[in-house]
Amino acid sequence: MSIYKIDENVIKSIAKGEEKAFALLYDCYYTYLNTVALYYIFNRDVANEIVNDVFINVWHKRSTLTYPIHFYLVQSVKNGCLNHIRSQRTNERVLNEHKKQLLDFQEEYILSNPTPLQYVETQEIEKEVRNAIAQLPEKCRIIFEQYLFNGKLPNEIAEELFISVSTVRVQLKNAMDKLRLSLNHLTCIMLLLFLR
Repeated sequence: MSIYKIDENVIKSIAKGEEKAFALLYDCYYTYLNTVALYYIFNRDVANEIVNDVFINVWHKRSTLTYPIHFYLVQSVKNGCLNHIRSQRTNERVLNEHKKQLLDFQEEYILSNPTPLQYVETQEIEKEVRNAIAQLPEKCRIIFEQYLFNGKLPNEIAEELFISVSTVRVQLKNAMDKLRLSLNHLTCIMLLLFLR
C-alpha cells in the first residue's frame, strides 16, 4: 500500500480512535518506516522492533495526532534508532573498540542526514565494498574478512592464525583506515551492513 493514501481524514479518524484508520496507516507506512530504520540500524529484527514501538506510541498518543504525519513518523523512527545506538554504547560488555567506533559513526550519520531513503542501491555498494576489501594486503584482508563476514572476535582470529590479539586489532584498524580512504561516505555506511 502507498503512503500517499494517508490523508487528513485518516489522521482525524485515528485521533477519534478508529482502528480501521490506524490499520490503514500501519499497512501503508510499515514497510517504508522499516526501510528508514534498516538504513540506520542494519539489523532487521531491531528495525522491526523500533517501527512497532513507533506505531504503539502513535496509538497511545492518537488524540494529539495532526496532519501531515509523515515527518513525525520518520522522525520518531530516527529517534528510536538513536536511542537504540545510545543504549548499545552504555552496555560495555557487548562493545569492543571497533564496534564503539562504528556506533559513533552511525549516530553521527543519523544526525547529519535528513534524507534516509536517497540511496537504496545496496547491490552496487556491496560490490564496491567487496572490491575495496579485495585490494587490501593479503594478511590484512584475511583478518578483516574473518572479522567482517564470519563475525569472529579478535581473540578467535588470533588463535586461529597463531598471532597476537594486538596484531589482529592493528590489522583491523589498518583495514578500516584504508577502506575509509578508498570508499565514499555512503559506501562506508553500507559497509556496516556486513557486520550483522
